[in-house]
Amino acid sequence: LLCSEANKQHVRCQKCLEFGHWTYECTGKRKYLHRPSRTAELKKALKEKENRLLLLQ
Repeated sequence: LLCSEANKQHVRCQKCLEFGHWTYECTGKRKYLHRPSRTAELKKALKEKENRLLLLQ
């Protein structure tokens, strides 16, 4: 095994999310990864901040 081949065991493909190969070598399909929108994240943070302020009163 070459050093670069041994290091690939710890590499996660950004396309299929599997370990062992680089994205440009991937033959798999892209996995759908649900992430909340930036607006949803900001609303959640604002709501948490408001809840903390209400608890302090």
